[in-house]
Amino acid sequence: MSDTPMDKRTSILRTAMQLFSTKGSSNTSMQEIAEHCGMSKGSLYQHFKSKEELELSLYQYCFQMLHEQLLRVEGIPGLTARALLIQQIEVLLSFVLELREFLIMQIKDWVNHGKKNMEPQYVKDHNMALLNWAKEKLEDVYGPEIAPYSSDLTLLVHGMFGCYIRLLFDSRLDVSIKKMTEHLMFILDHQTESLLLKKPEPLFSSDTLTNWVQEGLSGVRNSRHPIQIVKQLKQQVKELGMSSDTKKDLLDSLHVLEQELIEPEPRRAILLGMARNCEDTSVPEVDELMKELHVALHPYVQPPSK
Repeated sequence: MSDTPMDKRTSILRTAMQLFSTKGSSNTSMQEIAEHCGMSKGSLYQHFKSKEELELSLYQYCFQMLHEQLLRVEGIPGLTARALLIQQIEVLLSFVLELREFLIMQIKDWVNHGKKNMEPQYVKDHNMALLNWAKEKLEDVYGPEIAPYSSDLTLLVHGMFGCYIRLLFDSRLDVSIKKMTEHLMFILDHQTESLLLKKPEPLFSSDTLTNWVQEGLSGVRNSRHPIQIVKQLKQQVKELGMSSDTKKDLLDSLHVLEQELIEPEPRRAILLGMARNCEDTSVPEVDELMKELHVALHPYVQPPSK
């Protein structure tokens, strides 16, 4: 029985993951992937139109595998909410450990070659779904009275997971997933008990959590300073063919933005105004840089704390 197109796509994705785990995606060509799959490069492009599409599909495939593993635990009969959460935490950490080499090579690629300015929307959607899932699990385990603090606890779990993942990435360390899970539950139990006893004002709202995820809470933001982005924009705009008035307006706004960013305390109103001018006069050729600038300016244009 011949493979279906979906089976073939899955086989290609698994092969690509193996190659990326060894060499990194930047050092792996579509030709190599095709050869390891026993097909021509042209046949590979019938399944994936570009290497970028293949990489995005690979991340989607990883999310799908994780989702299926979490659902399998949901189907175990007789588990209490607490026992279910414990098993699913172990599934999450085991999944990271299983993909360790692939994830490490991807991070190295991001450092050496630069990460895309904006995460794909489906990645943000999955991150939001995972955090919402965590909130629901916490409320299932600790009861509805914890709901006002569920966002605080969710971000605590998010941060601790980041630390655990770093431990799993270091093959020199020998910390078991079971021990990590017990540690996380211990911290959660005591933190929850303290919150319910003292009832402080919650630090984070559900809206804050949503906004942070949509702006790249779980991803690594581009490390470039906005001044670097502005300089690149100015150079590209000078080389573009556009009306002289549009070019002058855009370059003037970028110049004011650059000068303001040099100041010890850049004025929020100036940054917002010039950024808006740039967006209003933007052209398709610099859209990606404009998106990167928007993200990089975010810390500078946040409203002052009350």
